Amino acid sequence: MNSEPEGEQPWHSFESIERYESLFPLLPDFVAHYTIGGKRLPRIGLAGRLDLQFRRILLAALLAGRMQIGLSYAEKRYAKDALETRWLGLTERIDRLYGEGQKYLNQYLSLGKEQVKDADDTSQDNLSWQFFFRTMGSLDASKRLSELGYLCEVATILRSALEQFAFCAKLLSLKESEDVKAIRPIHCLNHFKKFVPASGQLYGVLSKYTHFEFDHHTHFFTYSSTEINTIQRGAVLRAYATQLLFLTMACVGKYILVASSTQFKEVPRPVSEIQTFLTAVDSFSNEVCEILPLDEVLAKMDILLQDILRKQP
Repeated sequence: MNSEPEGEQPWHSFESIERYESLFPLLPDFVAHYTIGGKRLPRIGLAGRLDLQFRRILLAALLAGRMQIGLSYAEKRYAKDALETRWLGLTERIDRLYGEGQKYLNQYLSLGKEQVKDADDTSQDNLSWQFFFRTMGSLDASKRLSELGYLCEVATILRSALEQFAFCAKLLSLKESEDVKAIRPIHCLNHFKKFVPASGQLYGVLSKYTHFEFDHHTHFFTYSSTEINTIQRGAVLRAYATQLLFLTMACVGKYILVASSTQFKEVPRPVSEIQTFLTAVDSFSNEVCEILPLDEVLAKMDILLQDILRKQP
């Protein structure tokens, strides 16, 4: 439902909806770029002071035309300088953390691909790195959908991505006598758990959203003193989806740390530095739980993160 009654709260939290909207606001369905000479530049939105002054002039011109008044008067009287951009809560922090994780995963991928000497190699190792590269796109898709306030859709993609990362891990350890076509997801996941024991728990959580078990259906409820509403997409769901994304990335990062000693003769420094990202994810999750201490779902996700990071194979 679209209406939000006063005092509305998520089903599994005693925090107000406004708290989530402040910390995890939904981002636009589109991304704005500058275009010069038909070229799209990597600049998003109107962020700088000059951009905001330009917006003021455009607003003044619009008002002057609509109100049939002079442009100078409209700019002076109605179009005030906007020195602040929209408050985006934890968005910038999330972007930085996600970018850091992508950097380390891509460095691991590049180092792994370097070990495949022949560019035309069709070995299982080469296939593994190709699948790893493809699956990185699933993380981008999950992040974008989380910014739009979706949850089940994000969990479904992440569940598939976890299966595919596990498939990559299985391929790297596959014996020559084993048939690639005979590999099943359960074989890959069981193999992955040898490196990250809690990966099975994460897969279970993602599966509950994918299959929409009743307990997880309630994650989409909000309630007030007068009624119960269902969230289609919203800030609460973005908070949960963001945590699931970082849980999945942390799970893959932990696998890399554990497995790299068998994949490289000497563990490269960029690979060992993945620990920096895992520490940052741990810090972010802890901070979110401190800011929203009355949210049961976020607390359980943080406990799962601790299991991913600390349970030894």
